[in-house]
Amino acid sequence: MANHGDNEPWLGLYLPLQDAPSCLKKATQYSRVLKREVGVLSFYIAWGNETEPDLLGIEMVLRRGLIPMLTWEPWRLPPEQPKDLRPEEQPDFSLEEILKGRYDDYIRTWASGLKTISGPVLFRPMHEMNGNWYPWCGSVNRNDPEKFIEAWKYLRSLFREVQSDRLRWVWSPYVHSVPEKPGNEIWQYYPGAEEADVLALDGYNWGGAQPWSSWQGFEEIFREGYEVLNQLAPEKPMIIGEMGCAEEGGNKGKWMEEAFDLI
Repeated sequence: MANHGDNEPWLGLYLPLQDAPSCLKKATQYSRVLKREVGVLSFYIAWGNETEPDLLGIEMVLRRGLIPMLTWEPWRLPPEQPKDLRPEEQPDFSLEEILKGRYDDYIRTWASGLKTISGPVLFRPMHEMNGNWYPWCGSVNRNDPEKFIEAWKYLRSLFREVQSDRLRWVWSPYVHSVPEKPGNEIWQYYPGAEEADVLALDGYNWGGAQPWSSWQGFEEIFREGYEVLNQLAPEKPMIIGEMGCAEEGGNKGKWMEEAFDLI
């Protein structure tokens, strides 16, 4: 979002401790170290692993004056799968299965639950849809960008049925499409101004951590995707959904300092 009570950008954290009390304690510790208040706490929810929203945890975060960001993922976490299957190879969670109504009860349970919360939540379903590493991505499971848009609108329609209006829906592609080919461009997945409240980008400097990667600066990673989103909906708030830097291949501390300066 643009700011958090002042002219400075909001600072958000993902802390891999899923219960809210532990995350809030960690967030306080990070705030002291960074000398900056944390504004957003990020949580990941897998449909195949978590049956209903942790409303008490969400309220705990809201009462502390923070905004929860819920990344809502239609899949079963990889450790729950046979080891010979890739994470995206989960046809039960294809866009077609969502559109056929297979998960309607689950979706309505979440919509009804989140209707009761006391404050705003950033709600980020089916992120990085222009990649090829999740079951909902446009280039796997017989999916495509048109089905993604249809599934996105379908989810929103079920939430509208119960008048669940506390959510700010975050549309969050990766900074570049994988594979990069005609028909898989970022803009192909945009559901329209009436369907997305906030635009986001995810991007990583993988440095020398992977055989295919090399050291990249923040601007090199984010500029092209940023320009695409700015052309799609310049009037919308924009956030960075995920950002990170590898240890291998360069100076991570300097990378982070330059990233925050550019932001």
